[in-house]
Amino acid sequence: MDPADFTAGPGRIDDHEGLPCYTPASLPPDLEYTEDLLAVYGDAQYALGRLATLARDIDNPNLLIAPFVHREAAMSSQVEGTNVTISDIYQHEVGAEPSRSAAELDDVREAYNYVDAVTQGFERLDDGGSIEVDLICDLHETLMGSVRGGEERPGELREVPVYIGARDGTPEDANFIPANPDLVPLLLDQLFSYVGRGEYPPLIDVALTHYQFETIHPFRDGNGRMGRLLIMLQLYDSGLLPGPYLYLSAYFKRFGDQYREKLLAVSQDGAWEEWITFVLDAIAEQAIDGYDCGIELTELREEYREQFPSSPTARALVDYCFEQPYLTGPRAVEATGRSKPAVYDAIEKLESAGIVEETTGKQRNKVYEAPEILAVVQG
Repeated sequence: MDPADFTAGPGRIDDHEGLPCYTPASLPPDLEYTEDLLAVYGDAQYALGRLATLARDIDNPNLLIAPFVHREAAMSSQVEGTNVTISDIYQHEVGAEPSRSAAELDDVREAYNYVDAVTQGFERLDDGGSIEVDLICDLHETLMGSVRGGEERPGELREVPVYIGARDGTPEDANFIPANPDLVPLLLDQLFSYVGRGEYPPLIDVALTHYQFETIHPFRDGNGRMGRLLIMLQLYDSGLLPGPYLYLSAYFKRFGDQYREKLLAVSQDGAWEEWITFVLDAIAEQAIDGYDCGIELTELREEYREQFPSSPTARALVDYCFEQPYLTGPRAVEATGRSKPAVYDAIEKLESAGIVEETTGKQRNKVYEAPEILAVVQG
């Protein structure tokens, strides 16, 4: 990292044991509302409002929340370079581990941790909590715990420098060296103090906060996943999102080079408008995709339910398949609250209708898959 590349940016270079670390300026920056920015802002606002109607128009919002959270968990993992799929996470959830190497299974378990972290974060806000350092550290511990070595210290702010884009792991080869670790606690306190008061509209503040969080890079690992989760929490906390329906990781994965370039351009040149426009485009496009996916899922659900007008258990099992497209008999009994004979009879009905397929070929400990539901969720 060459300090000379950052002379025109909004922050400053601080020395840490001979390393040039970039300290971002405190939020908010001075922004100009150009016509282009206002146009993309309007698109994002409209798309989010349309997405919010899904929760209003469905009797059980969890039928969509579960697929969307699992989709975001898989995409967020893939952004970090894994090949974890939505099916992998669902199979892990029911105890049917996919055929993977030990390292890949760690990736799957870590991706599933994202599901837990999302649930925990939204529950904390529902219980009156606020977006603050303690919450972020707790969620990071959930996100990175169990499958990371103690040296990564899940839930703890980093006390060492980190290097971004360093192919050989050395600071000389890094594209960017985030904030001096000695300043991380102060910078986070300042960031979340700003989140609490917000001086721009929430959608603008989401983009500002994400830049600031990733530039501080408060943890040794998992900052990207945590930053993407923070976007959802902010949108929910501001009333723009009724639940975890937005999966931005798919967009950030598809345009990964642009994402990194535009983040860096803010630090180097103060290119705020280009960065904010990128984030708003991501929100608008993924909100549209989420809405379309939600409509497809609700229509498929009605199509399935109409096949069993006189079987309440089969209809309940259909609903469960949208929450968990991989199911076992015991888990289905527990989830639906119906008797074991009724549930097993309903599974046979769904299998005969082609809604679920048995995947193990065993006589016992069978696992069923709902292929059409998975196809919609996977996109």
